[in-house]
Amino acid sequence: MDERGEAAHGADGFGLSEDDVRLYRALRRGDDDLEADDPRLENLRSVGVVFTEPLTDRPSTRPLPHVERELIRRELDEVERRIRRIRRIPSVLGALDRAGAEVRPGTDAIEIVEGPTAVHHLLHNAIETSTAVWSSQTRPRHAERLATSTVRDVALLERGGVRYRSLYPTSARTRAPETEYARRTAGTGAAESRTSSRRFPRMVITDTVALISDRRAGEGKDEPAIAVRDPALLAWLREEYELHWEAADPWFPAPADGPSDRGLIERDILRMLSEGGTREAIARTLEISPRTYTTYVAALRARFEVRTNEQLMYELGKRQRAGVGDDDNDNDNDG
Repeated sequence: MDERGEAAHGADGFGLSEDDVRLYRALRRGDDDLEADDPRLENLRSVGVVFTEPLTDRPSTRPLPHVERELIRRELDEVERRIRRIRRIPSVLGALDRAGAEVRPGTDAIEIVEGPTAVHHLLHNAIETSTAVWSSQTRPRHAERLATSTVRDVALLERGGVRYRSLYPTSARTRAPETEYARRTAGTGAAESRTSSRRFPRMVITDTVALISDRRAGEGKDEPAIAVRDPALLAWLREEYELHWEAADPWFPAPADGPSDRGLIERDILRMLSEGGTREAIARTLEISPRTYTTYVAALRARFEVRTNEQLMYELGKRQRAGVGDDDNDNDNDG
């Protein structure tokens, strides 16, 4: 201990203070008449350089080579003990993991749900107990099934207690069933729909479970779904959804100064053409047929007074550099 009563740690890392060193020097010289139980010898004893002589019952010093060997042996024993503890970590954590799984029966974080009946049953139960539902549809919805869903969802939204967010591809604006669903659900004041040309997964997220299309099987009538229940994964899926949502275009009510439905699709075609997209890739992303794509591109070429896509990109770039933009296509009506 130093003058302030605090432990002083020397450069050797064994807690010997300058007072300890002076005391050791005095013992070696025989200049200090100390009793064996003198508390000032505590640090020197802990290092092993001082011991009690059995014959005289007086404190004495050990040879430093002997002390060195003893300290090294002591440190190696400590290292071996810690290595044994480190080796036990996987088994201890494994036991805790198994114990945690035992108290959560039947709540697997991820499972595959086969068939539309099982998917719809799970989804219906989840929506009935949720306060918010986030959905994204990546392909055209069946008209008759969507009409049934419209009646059910409007009744649920008007009852209160739940809010909907629905994300569609931009091409959905040109299809009557999706347009009617978006308009009627928005009319309840508890739902909002947006559209985007960016690729996003087909899924429905509720408070307790998310159902995602199993892309390994491809999208189809009887496609399986991946059910996710883990709270951390659900939070991550909601964050991913929000990224797509913030970049999407409001549908109903549409912004007063926003582009028309046709203008949105033309905007997306121009953007993807500028990024090097092919006809097949653009049509697949926008969920439109190659023939419809050709019709849109032909209209764009006529508007820009060009004959090829390369000339179209050149004229678009020239207008953007001049600050003119392509706002004139925003005022076109759907045709």
